[in-house]
Parts: sequence; structure tokens; C-alpha cells
Amino acid sequence: MMNLSPKAMRSISEALEFRIAAYQTQLDSEELSEDEISDLTNDAMFLESLLQEMRKALAMPVAQVF
Repeated sequence: MMNLSPKAMRSISEALEFRIAAYQTQLDSEELSEDEISDLTNDAMFLESLLQEMRKALAMPVAQVF
């Protein structure tokens, strides 16, 4: 498991949010085949689950090291 700083986790969360929004825009604005819709939807759902895990991790208190 990788140990990431809270700042790194926030940056990754923002990137996930941006990518999820881009997938949604793609799904809303383009003529896509059923396979493409399925792929984009699956990818977006996967990223949503990652984002939820990142948010849970960010909500946990972090011990201060001096």
C-alpha cells in the first residue's frame, strides 16, 4: 500500500472528479454505441468508487509527527 500525503490525496481526488465530469460530458454530448456507453459508464463508476475511498481516507484523522 502506498502512503500518500493528504495534499497528494486531495490532488488525486480533484483529478478523479475532473475525469468523472469529462466522462459524463462525453456521455451527454456524443452519439455513442452501446459498447462505448457501457465502457464509459463502467469507467466512471470505477472512478467514483475510487473517489469515495479517497474521501474516506481524507476524513480520517492523521497523527501529527514532530
